[in-house]
Amino acid sequence: MEIKSSFYRESRDSIFLRIFGRSPQTRIIDMFLDNPFFDLSRMEMVEALGMAKVTMYKTIPMIEDSGVIVPSRKIGKTQLYRLNRDSAAVKHLRSVVRDISFKIAESESHSLEFETPAAEENELFLFTEKEKTLIVSN
Repeated sequence: MEIKSSFYRESRDSIFLRIFGRSPQTRIIDMFLDNPFFDLSRMEMVEALGMAKVTMYKTIPMIEDSGVIVPSRKIGKTQLYRLNRDSAAVKHLRSVVRDISFKIAESESHSLEFETPAAEENELFLFTEKEKTLIVSN
């Protein structure tokens, strides 16, 4: 599988990047969090992120030392890396992102109104989550 490079090159603001910033480290970690089952080479990361090779080659050892990514396998001389899903740090990061996602979704859902068609054509149920009210009109 291949990651579309335009997806990560554009100014994409994932929840992770909004929280932790857009440093080379966070951009790489974000890509792995989004693709937890992918094995990626350094060159694939360079292409996907539009990052300079020098930056990538300096950054990968720091992330690897933290245990967030691990070498997975080699194809010829090319080392591939994957997200270390067993790492406590990765589990915590995923939990933080999930919790913040739920909070954002909850706050956005409170401002929405939902319309549901009733059994009869001339009835309309209007449910407003914020007010916890149900209005039935004929």
